[in-house]
Amino acid sequence: MTSIDIRLKSDEMAILNSMVGKKLISVKHDPFVFVNSSSQVVQINSESGEFYLYSFVEPLDYFGSEEDVAVWTLETERNKAAECKSFAETPFNETVKSVIVVQENQRLFQNGTQIYDVWLTRGIIFDFGDHQYSLEKAVWFSEDIYLQKGYDLINKFNGVDEFINSDWDEGCTAECSRQLITLS
Repeated sequence: MTSIDIRLKSDEMAILNSMVGKKLISVKHDPFVFVNSSSQVVQINSESGEFYLYSFVEPLDYFGSEEDVAVWTLETERNKAAECKSFAETPFNETVKSVIVVQENQRLFQNGTQIYDVWLTRGIIFDFGDHQYSLEKAVWFSEDIYLQKGYDLINKFNGVDEFINSDWDEGCTAECSRQLITLS
């Protein structure tokens, strides 16, 4: 069985945890044109520091073939991708009540035998108590980070059915579930 784990690591989760109880000052992203997305990088400014959510493609096994797959990292260092941006800024100045990290487990079976077990971070939701702000990795291959304000934003994420109902080879079936980790 092939196991792949591209979830945020423990030090990245610690960065998110450091934001709980502190003000999210602003989020910097590409100017929105057709959709609310930012390519490759979002800058998060909080009372606990300045952080960068990167989404870069890496060659990985994608269910039997090598593909360029977008992998998220959360870092304190500003790299060249961030330096080249003409960011737009969304101000908040609001206290983060909790951070919800959306982890997804994708499993592929061939004739009843599990052949893939894949874990990834699907998104991050900042909860302010009466509303939320989310960053979502909506597409496996895309470096775009989708941003959204609203309520119950987990319900606005792309559903797990997209993975389950993909065009799999005959004899293959897929399962997908989500785990919400609340940092508070």
